[in-house]
Amino acid sequence: MVFLRTKIVKGESYSYLVKSKWDRKRKTSIQETIKYLGKTSEISLGDIPFEFRFKPTIVAFLSSTKGFDNKVNQKYITKTRQNTLKFLLAGDLSGLRSIYKNFRKTTSIGDFYDKILREVMYEIGVLWKNGKLEIGAEHVASNTTMRLIESINVRLRPKDKAKTILICTPNGEFHAIPCMMLETYLSRSGYKIINLSPSAPTKSIKKYIEEKKPDLILISITLKDNVNAGKRLIKELKNYKTPMLLGGQAVENMSGRLSSFYKQNNLKIIEKCSLKQLTKIVRQELI
Repeated sequence: MVFLRTKIVKGESYSYLVKSKWDRKRKTSIQETIKYLGKTSEISLGDIPFEFRFKPTIVAFLSSTKGFDNKVNQKYITKTRQNTLKFLLAGDLSGLRSIYKNFRKTTSIGDFYDKILREVMYEIGVLWKNGKLEIGAEHVASNTTMRLIESINVRLRPKDKAKTILICTPNGEFHAIPCMMLETYLSRSGYKIINLSPSAPTKSIKKYIEEKKPDLILISITLKDNVNAGKRLIKELKNYKTPMLLGGQAVENMSGRLSSFYKQNNLKIIEKCSLKQLTKIVRQELI
């Protein structure tokens, strides 16, 4: 593992490029200095040997310094997306897990979902829509994504008296990946999650609401063809007086056209929202 180590001398921060190795005989980690980099505030990417330049730990460290070029960070994000796309289309779960683990060393699950996985899945959808990707390849990518999320989704015990959130899609909406991301992220925030996606019949959703009495309902719509089905579902659920949030690719840039509808139906539309921002909105709705 390669990382940057800092040392404070007379109030000034200085950095070293360090490599950590495991000594089997001594059964301990040994740190070897690869290069002295000078003042931390003056380090640029060019000071890092090329073979270590785009390591996640290096990019993350430099991203936090004032002199770091955001274009370099974007280059790292772009490269990660390209590799993710390659592994998804190949159905390579092992390679995908490796990307996730490396990315997670320096950032959050939410950032991985928002900046990498969600963007790549959008790209795959566009490729398929434009006839540049076979439906079989799209299914391989989707199934591999779901397997990755399932491996990430370690179910944590909800907090005592945890609020319950029900996640669903309208009947006919079969895109489950956004809901799986929501389930993973919100469960890690301590909420109890009931995920009924994809395409649960309205009757079944109403039954769960009556039995489980969730504190909040999240509705996800990916395809615009399913917006009307979403409206019908919302009309069926509004009488429960449970707060509802509507989001998904299909309703982005539609808040103006749907404004009168959501005001009439106890509904709030979430547009182009990161998972971190969504968590704040959820928290506000549950107060």
